[in-house]
Amino acid sequence: MSSDVVVIGGGPIGLTAGRAAAEAGAAVEIVERRRPEDAPSCCTGLVSPATLPTLGVSDASVLCRIRAVRLHLPTGRTIDLRSKHVKAVVLDRKVLERELRQRAQDAGARLHFSTEAVATSHGNVQVRSDETTRTLDTFIIIGADGPDSRVASWFSLDPPSLSVSAAQVELDAAAPCEDRVDIFVGETVAPGFFGWAVPAGPGVVRVGVGVTPPHAPMMVLDRLLDAHFPGARVRSRAAGRIPLERVPRPAADGLLLVGDAAGHVKPLSGGGLYVGGRCARIAADLAAQAVRDPAGHERIATRYLERCDEAVGRELTFGTTLRHYLSRLHDADVEQMVDAINDPALLDFLADHADIDAFHTLPDLLSSEPRLWSSMLRLVPLLGAVRG
Repeated sequence: MSSDVVVIGGGPIGLTAGRAAAEAGAAVEIVERRRPEDAPSCCTGLVSPATLPTLGVSDASVLCRIRAVRLHLPTGRTIDLRSKHVKAVVLDRKVLERELRQRAQDAGARLHFSTEAVATSHGNVQVRSDETTRTLDTFIIIGADGPDSRVASWFSLDPPSLSVSAAQVELDAAAPCEDRVDIFVGETVAPGFFGWAVPAGPGVVRVGVGVTPPHAPMMVLDRLLDAHFPGARVRSRAAGRIPLERVPRPAADGLLLVGDAAGHVKPLSGGGLYVGGRCARIAADLAAQAVRDPAGHERIATRYLERCDEAVGRELTFGTTLRHYLSRLHDADVEQMVDAINDPALLDFLADHADIDAFHTLPDLLSSEPRLWSSMLRLVPLLGAVRG
């Protein structure tokens, strides 16, 4: 069997890439080892409103609309930011994937479930399903098979160099606030990253943590649950790994990596649907162009890197830099810094103007508000005092 594009991985990013390539005129096969009814991977479902049009879906999967965040500090005190506007939405991942699958099929992509890619090389993919192995001949492979991408390893591409281990439960519990996300920070609360509680519809809360080695995320999560949701019934548990840095080479001859496989994830939050969706569309466009004009095939890897950098590079670079700095903070540093910026006018500004897809724009926005400079300047002596 032959096709123009084979997408390995049928999660949201792989489906977005496959659909966009099919819409551009390519013959597309999408290979997914899960069954359609299987549970998705560990995912909070918290995304910006801009994520839905980026993925090309309706709001049918939206469970909640978020306007506020409460930060739980290491000492137990809290800081609230509330906006007049919807800043994020919480998605039902099963509903999202069902719509994405249907839209990909409507565009002409052929989906193969319970089918695993077992080997690849330039121009073909070997897949196995029902004890049968067959070969798909193809012009371009799009690897969307997660942070431990076997596709990347088959093409000798390095995986993301930095990641956190995550664990999440879905609870039968009333959310502390139906339009608010709670974030938990601290060296013992969620070492190396943070914890979260996200409302996911009436009587359902998603609670999770991300941690860096050698910490075990499930053990850390159980402590968080005991402290904030004692006695709540656990409906489901999930675990996974979240990459926090882009891979140095997201492409090779005949291959483009997308999503977690490419490290297309926000370094500060671990969110990957918006960033991954934008880069998946770029990959699909370039793949379809290469099919139409094989003469330009040799430049596809360079063009992919350039276009992804244009689309999301500033945000990922800013997030990586800030995350490296924040990772060196001890609990006392965090408390001091929050004290320095705990100004109602500044917090209101951040709540209304911060964009979870574009944190890199905050310095410019703050520089245009002289009334907030005194609060920001209180941070300056603390920035140089952070211990390594």
